[in-house]
Amino acid sequence: MERVQDIAFFTVLLVYVWAGIDTRLIYHWQGPVFSTMPGFVNDFLKYPGGPADYVYSLIAQAYVLRGWGAIVLTAQVAAVTALTHAYFKALAGRALPLVRFVPAILLLYHLNLYYDRTPIVLALMVGLAPAILFVRLSSRWRSEAALLGAFAAMLPAVYYLGGMAIVFFAPAAAIVQLARRPRRPVGIAYLLLAAALPAAVERLRFTYIPTSARNWFVDADARRVVACWALYVFYAALTLLLVGRPFRAAAPRKRRIRLLATPALLLLLAAVAAFSYQSNSRDRRMSAVDYYSSHENWQAVLDASRSLAAADFNSLVRYEVNLSLYQMNRLGDDMFRFPQTGAMLLDFHDDRFLPYMLRLTDLCLRLGRVNEAEHYGSEAMVLARSDPRVYRLMAEVNLVKGQTAAARKFFNVLSYDLVSGPWARQRLRELDRGVPFGGDRQVPILRARMLRNDDMISVWQRADKPNADMERLLQDQLEQDPSNRMAFEFLMGNYLLLRDMVAIDALMPRIKDMSGPAYIGPDGRRRTPRHYQEAMAIYADVTGKTPEMEGLEIQPETLERMAAFKKIIRETSTREAAMEVSREAFRDTYFFYFAFGPGAYR
Repeated sequence: MERVQDIAFFTVLLVYVWAGIDTRLIYHWQGPVFSTMPGFVNDFLKYPGGPADYVYSLIAQAYVLRGWGAIVLTAQVAAVTALTHAYFKALAGRALPLVRFVPAILLLYHLNLYYDRTPIVLALMVGLAPAILFVRLSSRWRSEAALLGAFAAMLPAVYYLGGMAIVFFAPAAAIVQLARRPRRPVGIAYLLLAAALPAAVERLRFTYIPTSARNWFVDADARRVVACWALYVFYAALTLLLVGRPFRAAAPRKRRIRLLATPALLLLLAAVAAFSYQSNSRDRRMSAVDYYSSHENWQAVLDASRSLAAADFNSLVRYEVNLSLYQMNRLGDDMFRFPQTGAMLLDFHDDRFLPYMLRLTDLCLRLGRVNEAEHYGSEAMVLARSDPRVYRLMAEVNLVKGQTAAARKFFNVLSYDLVSGPWARQRLRELDRGVPFGGDRQVPILRARMLRNDDMISVWQRADKPNADMERLLQDQLEQDPSNRMAFEFLMGNYLLLRDMVAIDALMPRIKDMSGPAYIGPDGRRRTPRHYQEAMAIYADVTGKTPEMEGLEIQPETLERMAAFKKIIRETSTREAAMEVSREAFRDTYFFYFAFGPGAYR
């Protein structure tokens, strides 16, 4: 029966981890770094819990592949289940039905917290293994001094290997001693020793501690705290109930109940999985948008963003969606299909959020602001240490600047990374063979965009703009390279959002320098993106001037749609009524945005 339960339970868990969690998002959001470079392990050996962090970083490399990552993650939960089974069997003298699955169900919720790289699964393993050993010793040894000595030896080992794993080990030892020898409350000493060890290390600063031990149970993130407390209380409470009380086997008349246990267990697993999936859906979707953006899967970015609430379109998501539209040659046609409630580009400022810094570095590089890309990439390196994503960007920055020797250094470091290593070694081989720019086809394009003149004062030292003057910045990029489509389309998009018709009219003549699929129709003839047509149709209607400029075409269909929209506006009595009537047919047009302003129109 137990074997059937285990197979059924972990099969369902594996399917959910693969389909409902997607370990690629865990790997992407947490960015676990693991290198085969000699000496990499040394930093992990300098602080309590470092070995667990090191092992976690190695294990997490498997998460980059969805199927393999699901297997590895499920195997870890299975190991905790097996240790839990052994632990309570040692306490009760007999296996307890179903109890072993409780930690797995609690961990299922924690695994949906993509951003939390606390090695809680490893901490459970490190804490439970010596707890099993101590329970067995306490039933055989009668000497309190010997048991206390064994505990004193195991405690620092557990603390060093797993950090706060002692919270799963020490209570077991203390409760066993308190319950089995109530007249000799030596067990209190076990709890005091366990509490004193991390407190003394942190207080007296014996060694480097990356995070305080109290963060496991007292933190602003309520979801993580609930998961840690639930696991702790489960082990402590059940230990207290079982210790010293012999477990009785189920009576024959309860066989039917035991037969129903497996489907009941699976129903509970499904319920927790559904709750976890729903309650953490926002994190999953936000992670997916950033993941697909970093992998340049632009259609997947748009698909993932459609399931986001309008309020979730923060500056990072907006930029990633607009960048995807640009890369798919649809920014000038479809940007108003998505909520545009703020700036299209990221603000140029240092941030403590690594995904923001990565996207900002990439943004500067794509535009041709290579010096700024180097600056923000360096800041990201300080923030993320040896994250391979930063090293990839910095290698490309140096290739664009013609600093091949510096790029080689980044490739050399990346060659030791388990995931990026094959790619980096291939780049080094191509550089050795004399292949220009290591075979990176984007480098020549970015070199043409690279700003040649200093515009630090005009862009960064405007009294009325504390951050970079994005308008001047994009204009300077167009002066450097008139065919810089990214600079043109994002500057035009910014003017559209501001409803600055004069600026739109002044910028529009540059459309003649734009090329590519965005400006070529299905018939092979020149075309103007839809929103630009709509904006110029509005401008012509307001000013009474017919725009005549090279490369611009306003199709008759655009003028007909504008006439239909104006008719709705005239025939409705209030602004709210006009918005409601026109929403279905016009909410993805610039006519609608121009009339009603920014909003979460979808």
